[in-house]
Amino acid sequence: MKKHLTIWSASLLVAFLFGGCSHSSPGARTTPATESIKGQYITAEQLVDAGNTTPEAALESSFWASANGNYDIDIASYAPQMQKKVKGDKTKFATAMQKKFAHFKVLQILARKPIADDKVELRYYCEFPKYPGQIITNRGDQILLLVKMGGAWRFADKTPYTTNWDEGSQPEPQP
Repeated sequence: MKKHLTIWSASLLVAFLFGGCSHSSPGARTTPATESIKGQYITAEQLVDAGNTTPEAALESSFWASANGNYDIDIASYAPQMQKKVKGDKTKFATAMQKKFAHFKVLQILARKPIADDKVELRYYCEFPKYPGQIITNRGDQILLLVKMGGAWRFADKTPYTTNWDEGSQPEPQP
C-alpha cells in the first residue's frame, strides 16, 4: 500500500509541476506586475512576465518571453488560429530572439479600444534600433487585437496603425 501511495504522490507532483503551473497552460495567469504597466516606457531590462489577465499584461509577457527566448510562453500568448501562423522552429527561436532583442529599445502601450467584453485592441509602439544611433522601428505603431479565452487574453490579429483607429480609443496614462 505504501509503495502505491508513493507512486501516486509522485504522479500528482509531476502533474502539478508540469500541468497547472506551466507558463504555457491556456489558463489565466497573474503576477505581481499584472496591473502596473499601463502607459509606461518599458525597456528590455524592465520587461517582466506580467501574466495574461489583462490585455496590457499579455502584451508585455509576450515581449518578455521573446526577449528571454521562451518559445512555449510566447506561443501560448496567441489564440489557436494565430498559433498556426506564428509557430516556427522551437530550437532556433531562442537564438533568433536573442539577436533581435539585443537591439530592443522600448515598448509602450499607447491606447486601448474596447470592441466587446472579450475583445480589445491595443495600440502599441516598439523600437528596435539596428545600429548605434540609428533608429529603425520594427513594427512602429501597431494595432493588436486580443481576445479573452478562459480568463486569459490572447493575440488574435495585428495590423499597422492608421490615424482613423484613434476614434473611440482610450489613451493610456503617460508617465
